[in-house]
Amino acid sequence: MRDGFKIVDTDSHMMEPDWLWERHMEDAYKSEAPKMGEAPGSGRRTFLVEGESFTREKGKYPMAAKAFLKAAYKAMDRFERAKSTGFNAKSRIVDMDEQGVDVQILYPTFTGQMLGREFCDTKLLAACCRAYNNWAADYTSEAPERLRWAAALPMQEPEEAIKEAQRASEKGCVSYYMRPNPVGGRTLWHEDYHPLWAEIEKIGKPISTHDSASSSVPSFGDRMDTHTSGHILSHPFEAMAAMAGLIWFGIFEKFPQFKVIHVEGDGGWTPYWLQRMEQHWDFSGNAEHEYLTRRPAEYFRSNICVAFRGDEPTMKAAVELVGDDNFTWDSDYPHPDGTFPWGVKAMLDQPIPEESKRKLFWDNGARVFNLA
Repeated sequence: MRDGFKIVDTDSHMMEPDWLWERHMEDAYKSEAPKMGEAPGSGRRTFLVEGESFTREKGKYPMAAKAFLKAAYKAMDRFERAKSTGFNAKSRIVDMDEQGVDVQILYPTFTGQMLGREFCDTKLLAACCRAYNNWAADYTSEAPERLRWAAALPMQEPEEAIKEAQRASEKGCVSYYMRPNPVGGRTLWHEDYHPLWAEIEKIGKPISTHDSASSSVPSFGDRMDTHTSGHILSHPFEAMAAMAGLIWFGIFEKFPQFKVIHVEGDGGWTPYWLQRMEQHWDFSGNAEHEYLTRRPAEYFRSNICVAFRGDEPTMKAAVELVGDDNFTWDSDYPHPDGTFPWGVKAMLDQPIPEESKRKLFWDNGARVFNLA
């Protein structure tokens, strides 16, 4: 708690250790487990699986890519204490206590990149997700009421994803992390996923969409030639596309209790995106989407949240235009492009009502993730 506000960070990350999959994979897949090695063609040390790196060796300007990596490594200096412990749970709690953060919702780092490549052996993918989820459950057991984790699902195999959603729920996950990008030719609103959404709706936990670096799945960032320019597009544009698709193709009409939170894509675009969808409803209604019974903004208000960084100057306008019930706060701890350690103060300094701060800091996130 800080300045009288309970705080849940709805987007923070675990930093998976080099040995995660080699130690946690089932015996049948241990020989094929992801491991650290030299990326083909670049010599960069990274995670490899099926003979490929988790992320593509991308960029027309290799010197610029090196400059980006140098800047990212420099930005990580502020996490020196956590880095010295291997980003263990104890050091995380110390940082949370210093900033007044009560709860973190934890997502993967390297596993998110892994889910951006398409596996030749989808059973291996499912085993990799199980190993990650087992490790995540173990990591958060240090402080299970404060460290809450989102499970990774093998989206290439919807039936396996259903099984893992059930198993991970029993192990204590509070959400399901997934890339908003199309995977294996399927968007999130593809009919093959309907049984998965039905199961997750029944379980009663949200999905959290979060883009990441990619090796093979389509990304809006692919239109750019550098990591920086691609990153500017990828996270918010993928979230916007996912939101529009889930609304317009009737996912919330079919599954009215299914909840989605879009994290690490900023929040300032939300009023414009609702405006854009509402304009099209005014023009054509449900002419091409006859199954819709409500306006786009109504589905948004009942089923969707969007996470804001604390330092976004557009927050005041978004809260005034959209309301304060569908936004949360996040920091992206401990990633170099996140807002730790200034994110909480920036949020406290936002020119929005105290009650709105209370909702973004705690109430909305606690409701979405069933923290109460």
